[in-house]
Amino acid sequence: MSSIRPPRAPFRLADLGVYGFDRFETAILAALVTEDPLLLVGRSGTGKTFLLNTLSEALGLEHRHYNASLISFDDLVGFPYPDEAHTTVRFLETPATVWGAESVLIDEISRCKPEHQNRLFSLVHERKLQGLPLKRLRYRWAAMNPCTSDQGGTEDYSGSEALDPALADRFALVVTAADWGDLTNAQQQAIVAPSGEGMVTPRNDALCNAVSHWRAQFIEQANACPKQVTTYVTTVVSALNGACVRISPRRARLLARSLVAATIVAGRATSGTYKSVNRRAILTRQTG
Repeated sequence: MSSIRPPRAPFRLADLGVYGFDRFETAILAALVTEDPLLLVGRSGTGKTFLLNTLSEALGLEHRHYNASLISFDDLVGFPYPDEAHTTVRFLETPATVWGAESVLIDEISRCKPEHQNRLFSLVHERKLQGLPLKRLRYRWAAMNPCTSDQGGTEDYSGSEALDPALADRFALVVTAADWGDLTNAQQQAIVAPSGEGMVTPRNDALCNAVSHWRAQFIEQANACPKQVTTYVTTVVSALNGACVRISPRRARLLARSLVAATIVAGRATSGTYKSVNRRAILTRQTG
């Protein structure tokens, strides 16, 4: 049994001053529990970057925020140089390099040059760069605007292209950020209030405690995944593939992990009521 205390009350993203993600709150918190890659998709100004940077601050993580449309590979890894024996290559680290990071946000990932997308692939999928493990890295997050084929209305996100399917398939969850018309009046009022602009979010012990508690439960249940979870995911993935909506075996496994974590976050892990979890927040569409 875990010695970590359970959260005293349900944690809400609004506790961090983040609004508009209520519909997918369970999914976002589940991604913190599984530590699987998370992708946010939404129009400009919908709080995608704010959410992810705020979570890193509240969890007290060593965080890196990269703009994929501007980044060079040297920004990530530093400058290579041979070791003393000239048998291997080391990298000169800077405060911006990724080696010591615990969380990474790849912003504007859909505007990334193809060669950089390929290099980011191993970071997202394996927590590695140049074949070297990123030993401290826990969270891999990304954010993007709608891709060209998804656009409607008057906005034109030129240069935002669908991700390579292989890269998109590495993200366990894809969450859509709410725009102004999707927000309640109370959320709109809270977002408009200018207090706290530019401030760093202090470490939030309630969130840290909750994630640690949920994580311990998740590891236990993932090692003996409940039959109702595997049955549900197998049924849904088979139905989607039968309807020509491809869900890969890898994505099916990620969905099962996410569903286990979401059930724990929602407080229903011991009741067996897996049907009551908002599955639309878990079975999200594939990008690209």
